[in-house]
Amino acid sequence: MNKPKLTAQTVKMLVIKFTGTFGSGMLSFAIGLYILHRTGSALGMGVSLITGPIVSLILTPFVGYVVDTMKHRRIMILAQIGTSMGLLLFAVAFKLWPVQYYPELITLIIVLQVTDNFLSTTLTASLVQLFDSDELQKVNSLNQSFASLATFLAPIIGACVYTLVSIDTFAIIEVGFELIALVGIVLLRFKPRVVQQSETEPEESSETVWKNFSSGIRYLRSQRLMAILVGSSAAINLFFSALNVGEPYLLVTTLKLSNTQYGVTDSAFAVGMFLGGVLLSFMKLKRHPVVTSYLNLMCLAVIITITGVPEIMGWSQGLNTLYFIGLNMLNGLVLIFINTPINTFMQQLIPENMQGRIFSLDGTISMLLMPIGTLIFGALFDHVIAFPIFIITGVILLALTILILAILSKQKLLKLPENKVSTPMNETN
Repeated sequence: MNKPKLTAQTVKMLVIKFTGTFGSGMLSFAIGLYILHRTGSALGMGVSLITGPIVSLILTPFVGYVVDTMKHRRIMILAQIGTSMGLLLFAVAFKLWPVQYYPELITLIIVLQVTDNFLSTTLTASLVQLFDSDELQKVNSLNQSFASLATFLAPIIGACVYTLVSIDTFAIIEVGFELIALVGIVLLRFKPRVVQQSETEPEESSETVWKNFSSGIRYLRSQRLMAILVGSSAAINLFFSALNVGEPYLLVTTLKLSNTQYGVTDSAFAVGMFLGGVLLSFMKLKRHPVVTSYLNLMCLAVIITITGVPEIMGWSQGLNTLYFIGLNMLNGLVLIFINTPINTFMQQLIPENMQGRIFSLDGTISMLLMPIGTLIFGALFDHVIAFPIFIITGVILLALTILILAILSKQKLLKLPENKVSTPMNETN
């Protein structure tokens, strides 16, 4: 294991990650609860939930273009300022026209989705400029841990705050978290961007959005390993929808767990992700990162397979609660060992001037398949008992993982990125 050492740069990154995730998590919780209470409509809630993915799909070419052609510090600062301004304008509009709360909230969701897309993609693409290659795994792991901790705390604290203040005051509170993240961004130290000598056609400042987006598609098509990684990331979200949809249905509808018991089992997932991130930050992987990820993906397949076991066992509510606490903690830990090695590997492998469009594509493809999986598994769980659905889903994922590993091994695609000779660009961020 590596000796744990948090540099000032790492601390700044973790502050940005935690405050941003925690603040937005509390606000998202408050918005969802407010819409549900005011409208009493599942459709009203549904519109707010699908707004984000639709906006992300539309933005994909533009996010990649901006991230790959502009200075990263400037993008992140503008995104934070845009978020803060959007929140302040919403607070004012809500105070003046409270009856128009629904269009005001949908507009706020759109603004926050736009700024978050630019910020999150830029932050991911900037890690190679912020940290040395051998630090990326630790930074990615700790980022996941702190994001999980924030995700765990946000609804708990958000529920308490929601009972005390109005939704416009909630937005003002969120501005405070965004300003803390902004200070952290300003204090980050960026290394100069580099140009690979193998690049025969450097990026032109006059390059159009469509050409930029098309070049990202061509890069994925030419890089077989990268295409497989992006596809597998989307597949994970598709199959993981079985857990997102099926587990709550199983726990609440079939096993009749109380709200408190269900809340505890759900929180165990974030705890597992936090512990997994901390553990991975201290480890040095002995296998290829892609192999590590896919071996853990096989573990996820096994977890999915055994998720429906309590349905046929007739256990007590207490035993079912303990079972799912352990299962969800293991689930969260395994997900960290799936996502972090692949993300780190991609950051090392993708040229810096391509990372914006590739990570934007990756995020959008993954996000789009989750609603599709939700629809498929939602229909299945409405008509079929959970136990066979989980078994079949897990077995398919396990077989698919083994097949992909065999293809990668046979075609000798698993090569660690070599140190490439590069020259600094005359650019500071």
